Amino acid sequence: MTRTTMALGAALSALMFAGSAHAEEGQGTHRFGNRGFIISADRLLPLLSYQSVTTTPPGGPSTTDSRTSIALMNNGPFGVFNSFYNLPRLGFDWLPIDNLTLGGAAWFYTDLQASDSTTTAGVTKTTDTPKATYWGIAPRVGYIIRMGETLSLWPRAGIEYHNVNYSDVGAGSQSVTQFAIEAEAMLVISPWNHFGFMVGPTLDAPLSGEQTVSNTNTTGTSTVTSSVRDDSKMWQVGLSAGMLGHF
Repeated sequence: MTRTTMALGAALSALMFAGSAHAEEGQGTHRFGNRGFIISADRLLPLLSYQSVTTTPPGGPSTTDSRTSIALMNNGPFGVFNSFYNLPRLGFDWLPIDNLTLGGAAWFYTDLQASDSTTTAGVTKTTDTPKATYWGIAPRVGYIIRMGETLSLWPRAGIEYHNVNYSDVGAGSQSVTQFAIEAEAMLVISPWNHFGFMVGPTLDAPLSGEQTVSNTNTTGTSTVTSSVRDDSKMWQVGLSAGMLGHF
């Protein structure tokens, strides 16, 4: 019994020592904030978000839609005229010197196929439905403030551009374009060499935006297309999480 207890104690001590050594080794010689580059998956989890969309037609009253949401493991449903700031982004940042980051993020989404099928009396009818395409870029600059061996603060800011197009074959299209200021302050936890998690507040403040609705009417051999353009401004304030690799 005594030998068994001593053996278990020795094994536990060895495991604790090995784990401690691995943690120290995990930091390596390259620490987060050293010269190099960072590849990140931004806004994977929009933990908390307040979103506001204001639409103003020419000479008409403005309409504002807002919502506050919490999401633990996924983003909210995509809607072309909802605020789209919380879709995941792929980021790349270069560190020409220690702690200074220059880079940006990009994102892309498209419906390859969209249709509705109705079966009546054994006969199936398939109808195409509107397809959405969404892309954007966000150049930014940031600075890494080390707060410990594995903890850093990474504030960053820049300009972002969003483009959403929602098309329906033969019926017209809807689109939204938006320029905005992006500001984030990410708390980065990097327990292992070259890998880390981040969480922090996000802000997207509109500079300018436009919503365009085009309708297509076909009568016989004549096709008429009309368009209406409204000002559109989208705000977003929230708390988001992601992950990164630094090399």
